[in-house]
Amino acid sequence: MKNLLLLPALLFGIALMAQTNSGIISYKEVITTKPDMKKAEEQGWAQWADMVPDSVVFNKQLVFNSTSSMYVNVKVEVDGTEQNMVKRMMNRYANADNQTYINSETNEFVEQQDFMGKTFLIKGKPEEMKWKITGEMKVIMNYPCLKATYEDTTETLQAWFTTEIAIGLGPEKYGNLPGMILELTSKKNKKTLTATKIEFKEISSEELSEPSEGKEVTREEYKKIVQKKVKEMRENGGYGGHGKMR
Repeated sequence: MKNLLLLPALLFGIALMAQTNSGIISYKEVITTKPDMKKAEEQGWAQWADMVPDSVVFNKQLVFNSTSSMYVNVKVEVDGTEQNMVKRMMNRYANADNQTYINSETNEFVEQQDFMGKTFLIKGKPEEMKWKITGEMKVIMNYPCLKATYEDTTETLQAWFTTEIAIGLGPEKYGNLPGMILELTSKKNKKTLTATKIEFKEISSEELSEPSEGKEVTREEYKKIVQKKVKEMRENGGYGGHGKMR
């Protein structure tokens, strides 16, 4: 009889766990964009710097199940008559077909980057980051979260994760914690990603297929491509160019 009484509670626990191992999490990305005017003058693009706002906001989504995840942009409507250079650049960034795919079963990582009219694929393995869990707590969207930090020679990260969604995933390429990351701050990139909506639902493997379009390059090759193009744009007098990759 005692075992029969425990059965409903056990089934409820299994059902609750099943409800939280797949779905879609929406994130708000806030990037501090106000440039250093002194550096802008030294680099020759001060005429554009005054047009840059203090910060910009974008919307992202993490689609996930128990083994895989895909992090994507939420596309925005574009006004074809927009003349403001900064707004055009923001729309271009928001609508870029960028995807970050992680498969924990096969230990695969694929990042698809849309840059200046060309698509690139960066493949490898998920980065095994050595987080430090501090013990600090706060609540995000009614979920109790623990704070974790990571630091190396180039980056300082702060993550808030919840063990109530017991999957080691998060926005962009970050995860490897005992629960889902609901807030992430990158000092290097001057941005914070915060979860704004969580929708638990069944996500099939077909909805999380690995990106396959684009030229495959290494991380270092992609960095060199971006650096070369940015240098060309500076030499040509600013960031408002309409050209594509050659």
